Amino acid sequence: MSKTSLRIRKDPQKTILWLYGDWNFQTNSKDLKILKNAIESSNLALIIDFESIGHLDFVFSAFLFEFLKSSKKEIEFINIPSKASKILETTQNLLPKFKERSNPSLQPNVFKKCIDWWGRYLVGFVQKSLDFLNFTGMVLYFFVQSLIHPSKIRLAPLFYHINESGFKALPVSILTALIVGYAITLQGAIQLQNMGVPLVSIETTAKLSLREMGPFILALVIAGRSASSFTAQIGVMKITEELNAMKTMNFSPFDFLVIPRVLALIIAMPLLVFLSDAFTLFGGMMAIKYQLGIGFGQYIDRFYETVSWNHFWVGMIKAPFFGWAIAMVGCFRGFEVKGDTEEVGRLTTISVVNALFWIIFINALFSIIFTKLSV
Repeated sequence: MSKTSLRIRKDPQKTILWLYGDWNFQTNSKDLKILKNAIESSNLALIIDFESIGHLDFVFSAFLFEFLKSSKKEIEFINIPSKASKILETTQNLLPKFKERSNPSLQPNVFKKCIDWWGRYLVGFVQKSLDFLNFTGMVLYFFVQSLIHPSKIRLAPLFYHINESGFKALPVSILTALIVGYAITLQGAIQLQNMGVPLVSIETTAKLSLREMGPFILALVIAGRSASSFTAQIGVMKITEELNAMKTMNFSPFDFLVIPRVLALIIAMPLLVFLSDAFTLFGGMMAIKYQLGIGFGQYIDRFYETVSWNHFWVGMIKAPFFGWAIAMVGCFRGFEVKGDTEEVGRLTTISVVNALFWIIFINALFSIIFTKLSV
């Protein structure tokens, strides 16, 4: 430990204190008393120079702010090393009485703080993007290996996740599709009725249901349910070191955890979209009957005359991609979990938000593609 010393110089306008050596929990009471007396005895502006300080810890930092708390004079810290600056700033934030005082040397520049935050955010975003691309490549590799060697596919986990992530979500999915189909069709029917073309509402809302509402609404429900579930399951397995145990036994987490979940949603989503389309159309039929008085038979006849199979297949083509995105995001965020259960909750929330974003992005991308292809 280097010797602790203090030098004082008093000018007509200010008092300057230079700190030398290590000021920490081992600093003797005599040196602390000298520092306290130097601070309290000065009636001028006080400058404390940290340029020659060695080691500074939170204990001494707390003593220093305690000495300065009762001082009425202007205080300034200069030449603070980066590590000492973080310690002083953290201590200052933990002392609410002193935090109210203005200290220019510890108040970060707003512009610099914004630049620092954006820099950290962009670096983190790029790193997460690269990690996700790497994860996607590994999933595709194991997926192709499963297709080449079907015996590697774990059928029990596959059927389990088809049931858990797909079919068990049917009640809330079809109820949501029914309500949204009814509400959207009702609003469209009212507007087209006011325009004098009520029958057009049948084909318009039917095409919208098959192309957008059915697949999209279902994907949102599955994302909220399955993406969070996948993240929580894999995250807890990582915290309890089950993943490490699998690796120790030479079992691939991708074969046992990721591929069954991805395949399950890729297979289940088209089936669920089919049912979602049916209930969305049924909700639209009820809205048309309620608002326009058009019976189910007339609705179906008009539907067959004006709505082609293309609209149905547009929604079905999107379904596996929605399932792939939801499973990928949920599994990726699960593997990111580190630390404790609080991290599981945080990344579960993030996984749902990310899954919703990818669903919206994929839906918009397919809309542009199909529009350009005139499908």
